Amino acid sequence: MLGGYVGRILKVDLSRGKWKAEPLDFNLVKMYIGGYGTGGRILYDNVAPWVGPFDPINHLIFSTGPVTGTSAPIAGRYVVVTKSPMTGFFGDASSGGFWGAELKFSGYDMVVIVGRAPKPTLLIIRDGDVELKNAEPYWGMNAREADQAIRSDLGDKAVKVAVIGQAGERLVRYAAIMNENAERAAARCGVGAVMGSKLLKAVAVRGHGRVSVVDPERLNTLAKEIAETVKTNPLCQHFSKGGTAGDLALFYSLDDTPAYNWSERDLGEEGVDRLDLSRVLVSTRTCYICPYACRRVVKVNEREVEGPEYEAVAALGSNCGIDDINAVCKMNDLCNIYGLDVISTGCTLAFAMECYERGIITSEDTEGIDLKFGNAEAAIQMIHRIAKREGFGNVLAEGARAASMLIGHGSEKYAIHVKGLEIAMHDPRAFQAMGPHYACTPTGGRHTEGLTLSFEIGRAKSDLPLPPIKDRFQTEGKGLLAKIVEDWRAFQNASGWCIFSDPFGAYGGQLKFLEVFVAVTGWRLKLSEALFIGERIFNLKKCFNVKHGCTASEDRLPERLLTEKTRSGLVCKLNETLPEYYRVRGWDPKLSKPTKEKLIELGLHDIANDLWPQ
Repeated sequence: MLGGYVGRILKVDLSRGKWKAEPLDFNLVKMYIGGYGTGGRILYDNVAPWVGPFDPINHLIFSTGPVTGTSAPIAGRYVVVTKSPMTGFFGDASSGGFWGAELKFSGYDMVVIVGRAPKPTLLIIRDGDVELKNAEPYWGMNAREADQAIRSDLGDKAVKVAVIGQAGERLVRYAAIMNENAERAAARCGVGAVMGSKLLKAVAVRGHGRVSVVDPERLNTLAKEIAETVKTNPLCQHFSKGGTAGDLALFYSLDDTPAYNWSERDLGEEGVDRLDLSRVLVSTRTCYICPYACRRVVKVNEREVEGPEYEAVAALGSNCGIDDINAVCKMNDLCNIYGLDVISTGCTLAFAMECYERGIITSEDTEGIDLKFGNAEAAIQMIHRIAKREGFGNVLAEGARAASMLIGHGSEKYAIHVKGLEIAMHDPRAFQAMGPHYACTPTGGRHTEGLTLSFEIGRAKSDLPLPPIKDRFQTEGKGLLAKIVEDWRAFQNASGWCIFSDPFGAYGGQLKFLEVFVAVTGWRLKLSEALFIGERIFNLKKCFNVKHGCTASEDRLPERLLTEKTRSGLVCKLNETLPEYYRVRGWDPKLSKPTKEKLIELGLHDIANDLWPQ
């Protein structure tokens, strides 16, 4: 086995109350690295198209990458892979903190969970040993209460807990899985709802093992170089001090921050200034071996809690017309303790607010809640109802797309999503490569799978073979740019790195990542080979979607983003970038399906026969 891998997978059948450990397949690793690469292949092979997201046969896979749990900086991620209840297609979500490293210390690279427990259950993994315990005492607790109670009952504060709150228990379709005392989240695609459908309250991990690497001396040298870069590089220091929310003013200046449900209405510079997180910042925290310490700490009800990221500030703030940073911090904390994806929560609230202001829904529907844009108290009330599926919150718990279908009356045009997943808080009208990325990324409106912003404004130093980029407004070459960035991100994410290891220059370019990768694994990869593996992983996820009924009709953006201009007069020109994207991807443009030749080129011969039978 290569360095960086523990070499074992834990398989758990909750229906039967049984588990077994299996060796990690070396061939699986060589093809797909780890994370949602290896997890994605297991999902593809074992979840048939007729299996619903809440079917016990659906898989819930916790997976790590080879750099996770080593001394490689900014690499403490774990990924959850499943069939998404938001889209019905491939779903994944990743989280930082310390849980991913602790899983490897406990003796496993991956946990594959199937079935549905007969009653609420807690999965405990300690130094290779496995136990399923009754979780009924924790059922009904919010994620923070359950995390603390489980660690207390196990008598070990160092236990790391991945847990759902009431939103996951009640199958809110955009429920998250929380860790680090409900302050880090594997949030997108409804992975927490799938966990709730299995009556699995939490997975607690604890281990004293260590992850072996091939060249520890070289790895430590590289880690020191990267840590020193973070201390001296102005961009890195800016990110350390401000976190993702520290760039709110920059994103607003670029027309990148949505407001009032992605409409033409503008929050204004004064409104954006009132959302400046530095106004309420108390301190910072870090994830496993990360020199950034970009996690924000704020006070909510006199308690120090995790502060909102940029995505939360924009989704719960500007996109809802709310410019009160204290209210946004409160809403963010509610999402954390209930276990809700802040992006989907904010976008679904913004959708409902627009419907309310247009008279499509009334106070009679909302049971007296005045759900106007800017009404923070109303938004807070509705978050409680969404998490508990009470009243109109039961409708909004389905997500913007499904809620619009239930509401009708033309509300569908105000549901801003791709494939059923609400779009992240970077506007494809401001960066033309984001158009084909949002439209075509397999999991829906995700930014972490291929955010092109840094490359389009020339902020990121890059060794990638990028096309000439004159500015962010041009459309030529943007399909290719999206493809290259997606392929790199797929390799990077599958390896276990955080997305923020890249754009601010901590590693100084992609070649330094490969130096770290070889020090960890002993596997020497050229940049072109890493991109090739990333392309394979990205297409694997796409093929899962095709197999499960996804067609070219899903590769689209909401009409609002194509026709309604931002304050600077911008629209997304998807009609100009999508054809190029299909061409460079090797996808049939009529079917939005990888050609058989492309799949064979990627070494996916069996999948080629699945999708292109004789």
